Amino acid sequence: MCTEVMEVLEKTPSAQLDEAWKEVLRKYFKDFVELCWYQIFNKIDWSQGYEFLEQEFYAIFKTEEIGKRIIDKLIKIYLKDGQEVWALIHIETQSEKEKNFSERMYIYRYRIYDIYQKDIATLVILIDSNKSWRPNIYEKEFWGTKLTLEYPILKILDFYPRKKELEESRNPFALVILAQLTALETKNNQKSRMLSKYNLTKWLYLHKWEKQEVINLLRFLEGVLVLNKSYALEYINQVKQLEQEMKVSYTTPIERIWLKQGIEQGIQQGIQNGEAHLLINQLKVKFNNISQECINRINNAETSTLEQWGTNFVFATSLDEVFNQ
Repeated sequence: MCTEVMEVLEKTPSAQLDEAWKEVLRKYFKDFVELCWYQIFNKIDWSQGYEFLEQEFYAIFKTEEIGKRIIDKLIKIYLKDGQEVWALIHIETQSEKEKNFSERMYIYRYRIYDIYQKDIATLVILIDSNKSWRPNIYEKEFWGTKLTLEYPILKILDFYPRKKELEESRNPFALVILAQLTALETKNNQKSRMLSKYNLTKWLYLHKWEKQEVINLLRFLEGVLVLNKSYALEYINQVKQLEQEMKVSYTTPIERIWLKQGIEQGIQQGIQNGEAHLLINQLKVKFNNISQECINRINNAETSTLEQWGTNFVFATSLDEVFNQ
C-alpha cells in the first residue's frame, strides 16, 4: 500500500466533543439531570416539559465573546411549586487552567439576569483531564465590598469510582459518562480505545433500547472515541460480527459517520494511485468476505472503473451495488 494511503489510514481524526455533547444534552437532558444533577431532579415538574433557550443566550453574547469551543445550554424548567427557573449548563472541554474562567461564569449569569430577571441555576461540566482544576467560585473584594458567586461543578473524572454503578445503570446517560471516561483513559492508546469502544457498543446493544436511541448514542461514541482508520476498520468488522450474533443492525449510521471523518478520502487516494488492494480490503471488511472472481475483477479494472466502484462503495449495501456502473 502506498505511503500516502497509509498516512491517511493511520492519522487519527479530531474528536468532535462540542457537537457530540451539544446533541446528547439536548436529547437526554432529563436523563442527564437524573444521573448527574440528582439534587434537583425531584424538584422539577417534568410534566410541564422544558425548553432550550439558545436564541435568548446568543442574543446576549456576541459569537466572538463565547467562541465556538465553549458549549452552553440555557434551559427553561418548571419546579413543582410552579416557579419558572432557568438552568445554565456550561461544558468546558479544555484541559489547561483558564485564569478568568470563574469571572466568565459570573458575567454570563449577571447578563442573563439583567435582561430576563430569572432565577438561574448554574452547573459547570468539566470533561478535561486536569484533576486539580475545579473553578467553582468567583470572588471580588474592594474597600470592604465583597462579591461572591459559588456554583456546583460536575467533574467527569470524579465518576471513576462509580464505573461499576454506571455499567449496571439503565440510564442512557451512563453511556455518555463511560464514553468520556474512556476517552480520557485511552487518549494515547488507539488499540485500547478500539477495544473499549467495542465493549461500550456491546453494552449499548445488550440494553435493547429502541433503534433510534441506540443510533443517537452510537453517534456520541463516534464523536468522542475517535479512531484512526486502521483501528476503525477493525472496530466496524467486530461490530458487524456482533450484530450478526445478536441479529440486529445499526452499523450503517456508524459507517456513514466514519466515512465522513475521512475514510472516503483514503479510498479515493488509493484508487487514484492504482491501489486496487485498498478497495479489496474495504470490501472484505464491509461484506465479511468476497470471492476470488471479485478480486480478479478489481485487479484487472481500469482506473476510471475503480474510481466509480470506490464511489459506489460509500453507501453500497451489497457487492452488486458496488459493481453497478
